[in-house]
Amino acid sequence: MGTLIVILLVTLLFLLLSALTLPFPVNDSGVVRYETIPWMTGTIIIINTAVFLLWQAPDLIDYLEADTLVGEQVASFRYAEKVWVYGFREIYLTDGQSIGAFTSLTSMFMHGDFTHLIGNMVYLWAFGRRVEDACGPWRYLLFYLFAGMVATMGFALLTEAGVDRPGIGASGAVSGVMGAYLLLFPTARMQCVWVLALAIRLLAWVLSAIFGGDVKWKWTVEIPVLLLLGFYIFNNLVPTVETIESGDLTGGVNYVAHMAGFLSAICIFFFLRKDLLVRYMTGRRL
Repeated sequence: MGTLIVILLVTLLFLLLSALTLPFPVNDSGVVRYETIPWMTGTIIIINTAVFLLWQAPDLIDYLEADTLVGEQVASFRYAEKVWVYGFREIYLTDGQSIGAFTSLTSMFMHGDFTHLIGNMVYLWAFGRRVEDACGPWRYLLFYLFAGMVATMGFALLTEAGVDRPGIGASGAVSGVMGAYLLLFPTARMQCVWVLALAIRLLAWVLSAIFGGDVKWKWTVEIPVLLLLGFYIFNNLVPTVETIESGDLTGGVNYVAHMAGFLSAICIFFFLRKDLLVRYMTGRRL
């Protein structure tokens, strides 16, 4: 338990540092009227978290707590075996090995570590609820799974044959949800944790308190989703091209899957509720 707490604290610190210079989205901004409770988004988050905590994390914790080299190797092997068997590998798709194309589904519910898991789930919570509301829970689930499978298939099709490195994570599916959010709500604004901007606001708030003023403190900053996701595309596009050209993952991150999942968002119109599809096509606000 002590090791788990330390890992979680380190993970939260890492996420805070990652938000030092880049905004970290956490919630919709403004008046957002949900007609339905986003229970499917919550269910997906719970499933991803349960898979990691109950199935993957114990091996990582055993590795960290191992007193001997043999213990480390055993825990490392158990963890690696799960990733190699249930993570997406092109050879499973082309040669029908292991569980074949089904790994495109299982891989999207696995994560490499706590940072990978929490980062994906926070993004899913921030963008997924409104997309779920636009689709309805079951159509939203189908779109989520569709985006995740397009992401893995895109990686297999766009990279050189013979690359045999397992891919895991919900990033492709979450990228699809982010792309859908951008298409459906291009003028929306997102509440983000951005340490650099918050430091400037804190300074302004202190000066306002000392010299008089009307600066109010708020722990998030509003950023237009068009700008936020535009930067996301830019940040993923260059390494995606590099990965396609080299046939190897840049920094161990599957940027190709990110972009393939994001582009799958164009299909969101097949999953929208009929009434909202009509409103969208007639230029009315969703």
